[in-house]
Amino acid sequence: MKTNQTFTVIFFTRKSRSVANLLSIYVRITILGKRAEISLKRNIDAGQWDCIKGRGKGRSEEIRNLNAYLDQVQAKLLQCHGQLVQEDKIVSSNAIKMRFLGEDKVSRTLRDLIEYHNGNMVHVLKPGTMKNYYTTEKYLKRFLKSKYKQEDIHLKQLNYRFILDLEHYLT
Repeated sequence: MKTNQTFTVIFFTRKSRSVANLLSIYVRITILGKRAEISLKRNIDAGQWDCIKGRGKGRSEEIRNLNAYLDQVQAKLLQCHGQLVQEDKIVSSNAIKMRFLGEDKVSRTLRDLIEYHNGNMVHVLKPGTMKNYYTTEKYLKRFLKSKYKQEDIHLKQLNYRFILDLEHYLT
């Protein structure tokens, strides 16, 4: 199978600004010469890093855990690449970075949905009908406050149990 894309993932380090002999670990995603870098928020002593392999040197528990983490990051980046290809989306280094960080999908909330609905329907529906929607909004806010101790909930978190709990709250 021929492909016109190059895709690489490498781990590299940069000197820490605060501590002299400490290196900060980064991952670089490259597609068609375009780079995206992510800080992994991990540090390693300069003598324990193998630049050629892009992994920690040694057999200590700390190094083994770090290398296992780097393997997980690499696998997750490959998975993100595969998902973008499968979804037939544009595959770029930034797209993979955004997918890896969870920033490519906009997460909507219940209040966003209610505000969108009420804002669009206020000129379409009669005032008596809108009053019912405003009342439903008020009850949803009270329910979220009493049951979940929060002001809002992501739509991903809504499930059958949420509906049953809301129904029980309203009765």
